[in-house]
Amino acid sequence: MRESFDVVKKIKSLESFYSVSDAAIQVLASRCRYVDVAKGCFLFHSNQCAENVYFVLYGSFKLQDGESLKDIVIYDFAGRGEFFGMIHSILRVPTYPFSAVANEDSAVLAVPLSDFNELLTNHSDFCDLLQNQIAQRFNEIVHDRKMSRLMVSQKLADFLLRTLKRPSLSCGARIAIPLTRVDLARKIVTQEETVIRLLTAWTRDGWITTCHKHIEVLDQAALEKIISEVVPKLALGDVVLARGQNRIR
Repeated sequence: MRESFDVVKKIKSLESFYSVSDAAIQVLASRCRYVDVAKGCFLFHSNQCAENVYFVLYGSFKLQDGESLKDIVIYDFAGRGEFFGMIHSILRVPTYPFSAVANEDSAVLAVPLSDFNELLTNHSDFCDLLQNQIAQRFNEIVHDRKMSRLMVSQKLADFLLRTLKRPSLSCGARIAIPLTRVDLARKIVTQEETVIRLLTAWTRDGWITTCHKHIEVLDQAALEKIISEVVPKLALGDVVLARGQNRIR
């Protein structure tokens, strides 16, 4: 692990920790282990015995599941300043319900479960931080369920706009984590070709721009309009792209 002082300084620089006391941060830094994770490497696998809770110092992770490449579904992304694996720390025999793979070169702090639970018990400000993050992740899951009934264009527009609202994953109008077309398709559960057609149309219309797998939203109002449109959910073959929007033939 790197020098404790460096880890403390890094944690304090994260927006999510602005309301956490120095005492809690010092304990966290003293109990954790610094781990570098190269892009594409797994930090842990689904159903693996959970020994640590992880905190993202920099970079990002895909929280996903699936036995083969074609079956992979991305549940969520964890970015700078976020914990993951914490909900299951209270179980008698905790296991991870998903796999975590580095979305880019990243680094985490690995906190043993016993130390993590001690932090929750003894530092109410740290507990508040975790409760907020758990609530946010739960809300994401519920929202995804609601959006599953809508059209692909609406789900994609919604995901981009929601991601912009998460400081851990965005910077202004730019999504700070790299997102491939495959990632987007696995997140909203659709075909990669459909995502490519939508992004191409939206880029042509000046609504978004992409650079090195990073998406910047130039016209949020246009994407919000797509989400607000009330249209029936039809088969993918019935959807035709025209001027960046879905029209029903």
